[in-house]
Amino acid sequence: MSPRHVRGSHRLDMVKARHRYRAAAPKAALITDAAGFMKAALVLVVAIGLGLVGTGGTYAYLNASVSATPGTTLTAGTAALTVGGPSLNWSALAPGDAVAGTFTITNTGDVPLVLSAAITATMTPSSTANPFTISVSNGACPVSGLPTGTLNGTLAAGATTNACLVVALPTNAPANAQSASAAISATISGIQP
Repeated sequence: MSPRHVRGSHRLDMVKARHRYRAAAPKAALITDAAGFMKAALVLVVAIGLGLVGTGGTYAYLNASVSATPGTTLTAGTAALTVGGPSLNWSALAPGDAVAGTFTITNTGDVPLVLSAAITATMTPSSTANPFTISVSNGACPVSGLPTGTLNGTLAAGATTNACLVVALPTNAPANAQSASAAISATISGIQP
């Protein structure tokens, strides 16, 4: 054999070996990728499992319960208010005049209540805008002057307090307020703190 022929044959073997290497490489890559995929899947399963364990802990925390001993009676509290009407001199008001009246609020329930007042006035004639200033404040009405502030504070179960309702006609009342009247409604609310 000539050396030239041997070199050609040797080159052919190297080319074939390279082809064999390239043909074998996808299987090795597939095996490596499959192992990587399995590792990634295992990490994902562990992460989801830990996430569910954390969720279960939160669920148990938010849904805590207590057991009563046999023979124990559990009852819900009641919230109730009784309001005594104020005595007001409802004579005609001139601009700059005011009337005030003390009334009582009693907590007839068995839970403390935070007090507040909502006031509405329905005018007659209905086309008249409400010119009156109406307020409810803590405590009895003063002997002279008008109280300031609003009704607030906590009233204990079974306790009674005074409040002051004030209706005033400002000095700058419009002319169409003359001979108008208002049906005033003061709603006293108590909310458990």
